[in-house]
Amino acid sequence: MKFPFLRTYFSFSKREKNGVLILLAILLVMVAINLLLPVIVSSPKYDFTEWEQQVTAYQEKRDSLLREKYRLHPVPFDPNKVSRKELLAMGIAEKPASNWANYLRKGGHFRKPEDIGKIYGLPDSVSEKLIPFVRMKEDATPRAIKSTEVKPVRTLVASAKSEVRAAVPVKKKVIPVLDLNSADSVSLEKLPGIGPVLAGRIVKYRRLLGGYYSVGQLREVYGLRPEHYDRAVPYLKVTADSVRSIQINFASLGDLARHPYINYREAKAVVNRREKEGKIKGFEALDDIFLPEKVEKLQPYIIFAP
Repeated sequence: MKFPFLRTYFSFSKREKNGVLILLAILLVMVAINLLLPVIVSSPKYDFTEWEQQVTAYQEKRDSLLREKYRLHPVPFDPNKVSRKELLAMGIAEKPASNWANYLRKGGHFRKPEDIGKIYGLPDSVSEKLIPFVRMKEDATPRAIKSTEVKPVRTLVASAKSEVRAAVPVKKKVIPVLDLNSADSVSLEKLPGIGPVLAGRIVKYRRLLGGYYSVGQLREVYGLRPEHYDRAVPYLKVTADSVRSIQINFASLGDLARHPYINYREAKAVVNRREKEGKIKGFEALDDIFLPEKVEKLQPYIIFAP
């Protein structure tokens, strides 16, 4: 053998060779049967033409019956007195006919032919075909009597009230001008745009500041919108001499940080500056701690006492 290494993979015993030959023979027979079977055995052909014709005829008959069942046969009728049975006889579907009957049973009333279109489930196309056959009788319902008899009385009463209001002069409510530094929350909440909540916040902020030196400081109150401020400001004034000042050379860290215009970092820096350099004589010594706009706001509250 030219390739001895193939002997390891392709050497078979006599029994194995016979087995391989038998398997090949079986495979060949199966392939031949698969190829020749359609030629030898012909499958019967079925004719479905008659069955298809019967199905088509059944569907046409069913559609014809349905069209006949739901075809409208309207006759003149009173929509306020018609029964469910009569509606079904006219070709109206069962659901809208039942809704129609329930509407009448619960006291519903049609006042014009077009009102039948509000029946739930009744298509617009059906209601349009029924409207020409509607025959409504004039009836004097309690609602109609009420509208013809009571309405003029109401009109007279309303006109009389309007004349009385026009004759009596209306007194305008006089709102006094309040001092923002002395008014209590009860007085403040009576101002336009100021309710109990805002009045309480105004008083609390005044206590934290030490008093207001300008009405414009109200804009800093939490929750006070510009429209509230515009409505209330004509009735407010400020007495500036009632502002409580802070002795910056003697105030504690807590007192300084408690003021709304001084944060903890700034208060700590002031105390450290005071401990290292002694008493502070003016804002010039604090220009590295407070910004110019902060200095302007703090001036009414800070005293540099010796």
